[in-house]
Amino acid sequence: MPAREQDEIAGCLTSVAAAAAEVDQPVVVSVVLHRCTDGTAERVAEVVGAHPDVRWVVQGSDAATLGGARANGVEAGRSHGTLADLDPATVWVASTDADSRVPHTWLRAQRDLADRGLDLVLGTVEPREDGSESARLWHAQHHLAEGHLGIHGANLGVRLSAYDRVGGFPALDDGEDVQLVRAVRDGGMPWTSTDRTRVVTSSRRRGRAGKGFARFLRRLDDAVATFGATEELEERLRTEILRLAQERGPAKTLCPSEAAGAVDPTRRRALTHVARAVACTLADEGVVVVTQKGVPVDGRTTPGPVRVGLVPEELRGPVEV
Repeated sequence: MPAREQDEIAGCLTSVAAAAAEVDQPVVVSVVLHRCTDGTAERVAEVVGAHPDVRWVVQGSDAATLGGARANGVEAGRSHGTLADLDPATVWVASTDADSRVPHTWLRAQRDLADRGLDLVLGTVEPREDGSESARLWHAQHHLAEGHLGIHGANLGVRLSAYDRVGGFPALDDGEDVQLVRAVRDGGMPWTSTDRTRVVTSSRRRGRAGKGFARFLRRLDDAVATFGATEELEERLRTEILRLAQERGPAKTLCPSEAAGAVDPTRRRALTHVARAVACTLADEGVVVVTQKGVPVDGRTTPGPVRVGLVPEELRGPVEV
């Protein structure tokens, strides 16, 4: 995991240590101090000292991008003496973020799915409740489920051999997780998405990825301040998105702003970010797919316009039971 200017790093590492204790195979926790200029390194050292039973790898990185820092972390972890001589097909890479907290079953659940022959596992993420209307809106809308279409660097796992085959995390500041997942899926490797490994992430409005989840919450804040968020409004947007998607069928898509305009033409622009949030909810539920230039993306973290449509048959990944 990459870390920089992270007040929450201690909670994250403690949760990862608890997850590592629940598996009966060797676990190496790789922490990348990415261009740190604050006290993150000291906080990491405190947690490492408090958990001597965990195999830690802590290294600095001057990588120009977040994706580069993630890649540095994978390389450092795989070079640890415990893993260095293992076949990459037997090594599993689990990714999270320094401002997140994983459940104690996080690694155990991913290992179980890997043992079934899967090469990629996509988990769900929810923001920590902070009392804001935007957070309430997010939690009220989201019904995270098996078979979701979300992609989050804070909660994904990939077999090391599959990671190597597609070239690993690309050197991008935004969307490095999406590109990795796309490459694995396009390569025909088996994958699934699950809510069994749900991670709680920060509700902060300033994040590492300039166009990531934090920006999504900021825009939702602006929309809520302009229009207000009510259950009735959310339900109307949901209904309009589904109506438009059904009318157009699987071969065509819609823009979230169209649903916003159908609900209130005079406040279409202010409502568009709420409509996009509702579309992301529906994508989490596997009801629709959010795309950009035809490629499935996470609408919360992807910059630029997105489209919404019914889920094509080829994108319906296997649901593990």
